[in-house]
Amino acid sequence: MTTKQQGLEALVKEALRKALAGIRVEVKLALHSSGCELQPEVEVAFPPGTSSRQRNTALLLLSARVELLTPPSEHWLAASDVLDDGTRGRVYVVLLGVGGPRPAREEAERGLQVLRNALR
Repeated sequence: MTTKQQGLEALVKEALRKALAGIRVEVKLALHSSGCELQPEVEVAFPPGTSSRQRNTALLLLSARVELLTPPSEHWLAASDVLDDGTRGRVYVVLLGVGGPRPAREEAERGLQVLRNALR
């Protein structure tokens, strides 16, 4: 018997698979806008003709999957942005740091792993 959490994860995973079918994604550690720390992110390149509704749905589903896969012990949250002219977007992990104002490299690596898992 599946739990409510497992059922939700399966539903989001399947919807995300369909939403990202044929779309290029890149998982990376990007430099935060402050220029002093790394931020795990998935950059998504949408094909021409993708509607804003399709784009936003794909980004929100990916954000939801990241949140569902994040262990309760982690102190971060998933967020998304639309980039450029709307043909690209990103989902990123906002690292809040543990025990200090700056997140550690290890925390960034754990966030990167959750992003990779969200795309599986």
